Amino acid sequence: MAMLGEGKPRAMVGLRSAPPPPATALQQWVLADYADLRLLRAALRRTLDAENLLPGKEVEDLAHRMTVVATELATNALSHARSPATVRLSRTRKALVLDVADGALSAPPEVLRARPLGAGGRGLQIVQEMATDSGWYTTNHAKHVWAEFGIPRRGRRFATPRISVFDLETFIRLLRRTGS
Repeated sequence: MAMLGEGKPRAMVGLRSAPPPPATALQQWVLADYADLRLLRAALRRTLDAENLLPGKEVEDLAHRMTVVATELATNALSHARSPATVRLSRTRKALVLDVADGALSAPPEVLRARPLGAGGRGLQIVQEMATDSGWYTTNHAKHVWAEFGIPRRGRRFATPRISVFDLETFIRLLRRTGS
């Protein structure tokens, strides 16, 4: 266990080091500073609305979780990398993926546990709670931290069965004819 300040233990739990699943890019934003976070949230929401997911509480919850996670990851990138952050939204058949890249190749993400409230450092913990999956990887020029969110499944909509309505005598005759 690593030590944090005044001899208090700090537990570190790492994110999985792997790229996200292959996905089709939907949108990308470059954030230069913290003022861009508000614009990111609004643009992300517009993009999710344009995706025509399923209306209702499940999609509202998904949009909320994704905007919180996008804000956390972008804030981490802007804080620790001290360089612009690139946020990319992609889609697989069953999931949406947020991928946030920054220039801090030598600083792997750390999920800190057992921190006092108000001490900060809970961004990646929030990501792990709100996303279906998460991880990180590096390329030649950037460190990427990503989060995956399952797309709510459309409820099965069965057609109403066509039942012919007839009188009881006709029904009994049919039963006798079939031998039931």
